[in-house]
Amino acid sequence: MPDIAKLKSTLNEMCNRQYATDEFQDLLTLRWTMERGRYYVVQNAIYTKNRRDCWAYVQAAAPLDVKSLVWQHESDELINDPRCDMDHYSLTVKQGEVIGLEREDFDNAEPPPMVQAAFMAWHLIAIKGPWLASFTSSQMLERRNNPEIVTDGGMSYRIGKKFENELGISLKRMISLNVHSTADTEHSDMMDGVYDRHVRTREDYDTVLRAARQCMAIDRAYRGGLAYVMRRIEG
Repeated sequence: MPDIAKLKSTLNEMCNRQYATDEFQDLLTLRWTMERGRYYVVQNAIYTKNRRDCWAYVQAAAPLDVKSLVWQHESDELINDPRCDMDHYSLTVKQGEVIGLEREDFDNAEPPPMVQAAFMAWHLIAIKGPWLASFTSSQMLERRNNPEIVTDGGMSYRIGKKFENELGISLKRMISLNVHSTADTEHSDMMDGVYDRHVRTREDYDTVLRAARQCMAIDRAYRGGLAYVMRRIEG
């Protein structure tokens, strides 16, 4: 039987290494301005929509027990998260009010070309891969945001601290980032048992690792694409 503990440890190492990559560093070391912050929040809402697409594809292909887990996960995301008493897209829009954004800013936004390409790549894994690859690709993004796995906090926490340290807007006021800095701990953990139950062969083990590597590569491209555009935003 595959060594599941080793598998999870390897996935956790991938998540931690992600923050040292050039693309993540390009985004995380970029000086935040209000206009850059606004752009990030709007683009993060579009990212949220992409996640809903991909988790839906996971649920469609997955075994029944995994469908149930995805249903629980997506109930928070799409219907109502008791942590904030709204769905997560509405939460992001509500957060935008803190920095001067309106609903129309979100409704009229489009992702830049490099971000579109990353979204299409995530879709491709979700639709075309075996269900375990589809699942892993989506679960890795929750895992990469889990502060109990990632040293010094996940992406939501780190971005929230940039708003706090560089723009003077406390993390508590950035309600979507604040909720996700803790919610993805539970979301990541609730999915972790899937590997214990469903990784039964060496082929399964290799499928998970391959999908995780692909997801992390796409994630780097996505963050690098955002940094490229945001660096050109003045003011």
